[in-house]
Amino acid sequence: NGRIARRIIADSQATKNDLIRFDEVEPDKIDVVYPGIDPALRPLSDREEITAVLQKYGITPPYLLFLSTLQPRKNLVRLIRAYVAAELPHQLVLAGKQGWLAEPILAEVNRQSFDKLRTGPSIVTPGFIADDDKAALLSGATALLYPSLYEGFGFPVLEAQACGAPVLCANSSSLPEVAGEAALLVNPDDTAAITA
Repeated sequence: NGRIARRIIADSQATKNDLIRFDEVEPDKIDVVYPGIDPALRPLSDREEITAVLQKYGITPPYLLFLSTLQPRKNLVRLIRAYVAAELPHQLVLAGKQGWLAEPILAEVNRQSFDKLRTGPSIVTPGFIADDDKAALLSGATALLYPSLYEGFGFPVLEAQACGAPVLCANSSSLPEVAGEAALLVNPDDTAAITA
């Protein structure tokens, strides 16, 4: 219970604000301590290594990458619709394990992938990505797309930046705090903004 704890560590200012707002924790009890990332996440330039990882997961460059659990708060139905509307020559890779209520997301993937068979690139859902493969997957991506509706921190944004991948992310919750000025920020509720 946050109200009886002497000290609380929050992983972002956004999380601290939520603790104050929703749990009525005194602000002076909360310290923001940003987490670090795996030092193995760095830009890779070895094309053979990247190609081997892409082949392992059935990914064809160029591709736009989402890397996290597939669940509603990640805003994936809207991301899929934005991708389809953009008519880019890239695959959309939705990488990560299926989370709770993933069924509507997968139904949208199936619907849009069927439509794209006639017009161009597809949506790929390779599932869980091994930690050893993350750097190659992120380094080979044209960009990481992360228009999540809510994040307490947002590790995929930081991981993509560590690997040199450009980032498009939501302008809400902790994501602007994590991305700083090194990402394109969009309103996650605006499909047209994500498309643009």
